Amino acid sequence: MYYASHIPSRTTHVGGEEYLFFSGTAYLGMHARPEFGDLVYEGIRNWGTNYGASRLGNVSIPVFDQAESKLAAWLGTSSALVVSSGTLAGRLVLEVLSEDYETHYSPIAHVAINPSYKKHEPHRFDAWIEKTLQNIRVSDKEKHLITFNSIDSLTGIQPTLDWVDAIPGNKEVLLIADDSHGIGVMGTEGRGNFPLLLRKHPNALLIASLGKAMGLPAGLIAGSGEIVQRAKAHPLFGGSSPMVPAYAHAFLHSDELYAKARRQLFENMKRFEEGARDSGLITGSRNFPVYCTHSHELAPFLEKRKIRISHFAYPSPADNLYTRVVVNALHTQEDMERLIEGIKGFRG
Repeated sequence: MYYASHIPSRTTHVGGEEYLFFSGTAYLGMHARPEFGDLVYEGIRNWGTNYGASRLGNVSIPVFDQAESKLAAWLGTSSALVVSSGTLAGRLVLEVLSEDYETHYSPIAHVAINPSYKKHEPHRFDAWIEKTLQNIRVSDKEKHLITFNSIDSLTGIQPTLDWVDAIPGNKEVLLIADDSHGIGVMGTEGRGNFPLLLRKHPNALLIASLGKAMGLPAGLIAGSGEIVQRAKAHPLFGGSSPMVPAYAHAFLHSDELYAKARRQLFENMKRFEEGARDSGLITGSRNFPVYCTHSHELAPFLEKRKIRISHFAYPSPADNLYTRVVVNALHTQEDMERLIEGIKGFRG
């Protein structure tokens, strides 16, 4: 049986000592679940440790197509494509579409769909999108592309979709939403935020890393069949390695595991929110397991109590410092109580 004993999950080891671990992006804890690991091993026995060929070759294996069909049906899109990473998914769709569209990159979008990424400014989206829609309305270009994050994992801020209703009807506007941190956790049955966007604006495309809640080292593109087919025909796709097929196999057989993990996660989130609500330290979005604070001193305070939370500058040491508590589905109720007591003790 698979068992991950040396990777951070609900605990981690620092200098030989055990600390509670409230960081990372493995919200459902799939990376450390023996049942999920067993399915990956089963996939390795079926498909090998890797697939060292282009998916455009004249020999193929069915597990990729099966996973893509399941993802498309799950998300309510006409088509889906899996690639080796979320960053590749974003860059691939931009390569395919940027020549056809006037592009508008959200200032808080991941570098995968924001090549002009500078310093992360989490509070700029509302002003930026209002100005962007004004510019589109008066532009002499007919086709426009807007990229944005469905939720900002660094701040816990989830932009509302009210702005979608203001998209000019006299232009063709394609939305590319990065739902890397929503998929698997948020929305109905963990489908993320994209289905809601698709209902409001059918001309939308999803890109995501599946390596967060889903526990799959892969990226996803989902949406229009015509765009997905163009992505499959692009040299960047044909020249790239695919996702490891064993993980596609595991995904196909993990519905109950994902459902169980989501239930555990939301129980932990509910307890934490109840316990930390009155501290005045924590902010976040509903149904998202990342809780942010401007009190950066909280991290070293908890560290002394053998609790390690997320506390670093991103995406480089020269950028903004973020201090966050990340709850995952592997945490026990005892873990949650110890964290809550630590936070209460911070303000004493």
